[in-house]
Amino acid sequence: AWEGLSLAHLEALAAGIPVVSSDVGGAAEVAFFHPQVHLVGVDAEPSAWVTKLSQVLRTLPQRVSLLHPAFTTAAMTRGYARLYPRVQALYRHRVQPNGLWLVINNLCVGGAQSSARRLLTRLHHDGVKVRCAVLQEKESMPSAGRNALISAGISLFVLPPPDELDAEYSTARLAEAIEVDPPQAVLLWNVMPRHKLLLSEILIDTPLWDISPGEMNFASMARVFSAPLNGLSMRNALDYGARLAGAIVKFQGEAQRAADVFGVAVQMIPNGVPLVSQVIHRKRAHLPERFIFGTSARLSPDKRLEDLFAALRLASTRLPPWELHVAGGSDGDPSYGAGLRLAAGDLPIRFIGELSDSSEFMANIDAFVLIAEPAGCPNASLEAMAHGVPVVATDVGGMREQIEHRVSGLLVPSRDANALADAFVEVALDPVRRAQWGAAGRMRAETYFTVERMAADYRRICLSS
Repeated sequence: AWEGLSLAHLEALAAGIPVVSSDVGGAAEVAFFHPQVHLVGVDAEPSAWVTKLSQVLRTLPQRVSLLHPAFTTAAMTRGYARLYPRVQALYRHRVQPNGLWLVINNLCVGGAQSSARRLLTRLHHDGVKVRCAVLQEKESMPSAGRNALISAGISLFVLPPPDELDAEYSTARLAEAIEVDPPQAVLLWNVMPRHKLLLSEILIDTPLWDISPGEMNFASMARVFSAPLNGLSMRNALDYGARLAGAIVKFQGEAQRAADVFGVAVQMIPNGVPLVSQVIHRKRAHLPERFIFGTSARLSPDKRLEDLFAALRLASTRLPPWELHVAGGSDGDPSYGAGLRLAAGDLPIRFIGELSDSSEFMANIDAFVLIAEPAGCPNASLEAMAHGVPVVATDVGGMREQIEHRVSGLLVPSRDANALADAFVEVALDPVRRAQWGAAGRMRAETYFTVERMAADYRRICLSS
C-alpha cells in the first residue's frame, strides 16, 4: 500500500529477477529505468495481478543482472560525494551574495556570445558585480570575446573543455568557485545540457536562471532525456525546471513553449545592441553605382545562405547592378564555407569574413538580409536597424517582434525563394520606401532593443534592482 524507493526491488533486479509491484512510492521511478519492472494499480483487483504475473512468467529473462548503473552503490556514493560539499557550504560563514555569475560554453563567434558579452560589459559599467564562467575554451587560447571581457576588467573563470575534464568534475569546480564568491543569481546562458543539469543538482542554495531556452536548447534537452541519465536524479525537463528560479526567453513567441517544457515562470528579455550616435548616410567611395545587399551570419547550415543565393539568382535580371556582401566566420567546418563559395558560382558575392565591429559594414550596404532558421532574436538584424539600414527577413522565430512588415522592413515566408526575390527587387527599386523603413527600424531599435534596456531588464528580474 505504500513504499519509498524499495531496496527489495533493486536487489531483485540486481539478481536478474523481474519485478511486479504495486504502483506506489518510488516504484515508478525504478520502472522508468527498468523495463523489467511491471506496475499494477494500488487498488487493482486480484485478476489484474493474475494477468500481469502471467505475462511476466511467459517472458522470464536470463538470470543476469538487470540493474541500471544509476542504482548501484557506486552511483549512490558519487551522488553523496557530489552533494556533500555543497551542503557543507550552507553551514559555513558565507559572504553576502552579490551580483551575478554568467555561465556560457564559449565566447567565440555567435549572437548568443555577443549578447552575453554586451550584457556583462554593460552591467559592469553600471556597477554590478559580474563574473563569467567559460566551459569550452582552453585557458591558453582565449577567444576574441574573452579578451574583450578581460580588457573591460571583468572576472573570468575558465574551466578545461569537456574533452579534457569530465562534466561532473568541471561543474564541481565551478560550484566551489560560485560558493566562495556567491551571487544573487546564476545565468545559464545556452549551456551544454549535462553541465547545466549537474549545476542545477549541486547549487542547492543559488537562484538559477535558464537563459533563452529556444529551439536548439529544447532539442538538446530532449536528446539528453531520451535515455536515463546515469547519476542524475532528473528524468525530464520538468524535473530540471523545478530547480530553476525561472527561465528567460528572447522573444515572446517562445515563452509558452518554455513554460510548458520547464514548468516555470518565464520572462521575456529581447537582445539589445549598441546604438550609433547617428544614422550613417551611406555614401560609398567604391561601387557607388551598385546596390549592395548585406548579411552577417556564421557560415553554418542553419543560416541557410544557399537559399539567399538562390533567391538572388531568381531576382538578378530584375535588379539594378548589385552585390551581396557576406560577413561572418566559419563555425568550425571549413568545408562548408568552401561549399558556399561554390554555390555562389558566378553571382557577384563577396565573403568579408568575421567582423570585430559592424559599423563600417553597415555603412557600406543598402539593405540587410537575414534568412536564418531557426531564429530567435537575432543580433545581426538589430544591428542593421540600429544603423538605419532597412531589413528583409524571413518570418520565423522572433523576427516579427523585431520587424513590423512594411513599416520597418519586409518579412517574407520561410523557404519561399520567389517571395524573397520579389522583396529584393522591391527594396532595391524603391529608394523612398527604403529610406522610410530604415528610419522606422532605427526608431524601433532606440525604443525596444538597446543594450541599456536589456541590462536594466536583467537587473530588475534577476537581481531585483
